[in-house]
Amino acid sequence: MVNSQPVDRFTLLHALSGAVAAGARLSPLTVVALAIGWELLERPLKQKYRSYFPHPSQDTFANATLDAGAMIATYYLVRDQIG
Repeated sequence: MVNSQPVDRFTLLHALSGAVAAGARLSPLTVVALAIGWELLERPLKQKYRSYFPHPSQDTFANATLDAGAMIATYYLVRDQIG
C-alpha cells in the first residue's frame, strides 16, 4: 500500500530526484536539506491540499525515512559516477 510500506512506488521518484540533484551538481548539504525538508513539509501539504496528491494518505515514519534515504543514497551513487 502506498505511503504505509517502507518502500513504495514513490520511493523510486525520490531516488530519481537524487540522480537529478547529482546531475545538477547540488551540494550534499542541499540534497540532505531537500530530502528531509520535503518529508517534513509533505504532511501539512497533504492535509491542506489533498487533491494535489495522487495518494494523500500520510507517510509512515519508515516510508518517509526510506524516501529521504533513497534520494540521498542515489545522489551519492550518481555523483561518484559522474565525478
